[in-house]
Amino acid sequence: MMFVIIGITLCLPSAGYLIVENVRQISTKIQHEAEISIFLKKDISQDQIDFIDLALKNSSEIKKIHYEPKLIAWEKLQSKLKLSTLDIGISENPLPDGFFITLNTLSNVKIKKLTEDLKLISGVDNIVIDGSWIKKLRAIIYMVKIGLFSLGTLLVIVLIVIIGNTIRLQTLTYQNEILVSKLIGATNSFIHRPFIYTGLIYGLGGGIITVGTLKSIVFAFNNVAEKYEYILGNSITLVGLSAVDYLIIVLLAMTIGLFSSFFAARQSIKKLEKSY
Repeated sequence: MMFVIIGITLCLPSAGYLIVENVRQISTKIQHEAEISIFLKKDISQDQIDFIDLALKNSSEIKKIHYEPKLIAWEKLQSKLKLSTLDIGISENPLPDGFFITLNTLSNVKIKKLTEDLKLISGVDNIVIDGSWIKKLRAIIYMVKIGLFSLGTLLVIVLIVIIGNTIRLQTLTYQNEILVSKLIGATNSFIHRPFIYTGLIYGLGGGIITVGTLKSIVFAFNNVAEKYEYILGNSITLVGLSAVDYLIIVLLAMTIGLFSSFFAARQSIKKLEKSY
């Protein structure tokens, strides 16, 4: 029962962390699709356009470059809105030439430096960065992590109380043996040792159940998602935590068991000594 209690309790924040890590990995993958739109001045010459194109190609932060002349952009806009020049009463193309570049990074420092360098190029009129939504997503993920940390802290406190009470009841069950051991010269550390081992075993068993539950969740989700892939039109895969993360969960559970059992046993034995 203690294994199950510890395992399920630790599974709640661990499952939340698993989901957050998968969302973070998705955001990391789509961050490369962030774009910078560079709009050029209307009176720019072809030589300046060629120079900007060359400068963009030499930048290591740029993954892909797409140049769109203002004439093509104007035709696309008219086609999309299904309007003609006469309908809107505009005789001159109001759109500028533009470069649309795809970045291979979302580092604020690198993007800021790239933007400042682009603004210094003659012929550049305006620069628009299309990546703020990814920053918002990361901010949300960060806030969710804080919430999971708070929830995990509260659940750890609950586990400490549960394990501590269990160990305290065990010391009361073996109080006669403890007192006899004290009479024949047993030290407190010797008496504490069996209860500490018990706490460690509780933590180990609970940690293994947590890891097993998380792996079962990942397996079950991927199995169901694979069956409904034809409906969703895309493959959705839940990636499990790394071996290091699973090891940390087990070690954390054992640490909780060690901490709880040590202090519970020490306080209980002190009370037994005072009562006799």
